[in-house]
Amino acid sequence: MTSMTQETRLPEFLRPLFWDANFSELSPENHQSYICLRIIEHGDLNALRWMLRYYGKARLRRWLLARQGRGLSPRALRFWQMMLGIPKRTVDQWLQSRPEPQWPPTQRFTSK
Repeated sequence: MTSMTQETRLPEFLRPLFWDANFSELSPENHQSYICLRIIEHGDLNALRWMLRYYGKARLRRWLLARQGRGLSPRALRFWQMMLGIPKRTVDQWLQSRPEPQWPPTQRFTSK
């Protein structure tokens, strides 16, 4: 983890991940959830390495526990469960408490 005088801006190589935001105004400290969710779901290995270096595993673990996995796909959540040492039963509970997906529809259409 970096010191309190750490970077106040994201590294330029992360810019493509934040196509829908004003990149120069993103702060690693003020926008941690947005940044981590985007990197986890869409980042490459370099982005993931930067995130782990910047925030550290302990901080990422606290963040994920506080969110109860919200915003992460089940696949990503299972990966970070293992990376951050979160008990499987905890992640199972988070996933079971999620609402059923709206798509695909549960009603089956058949042709006549």
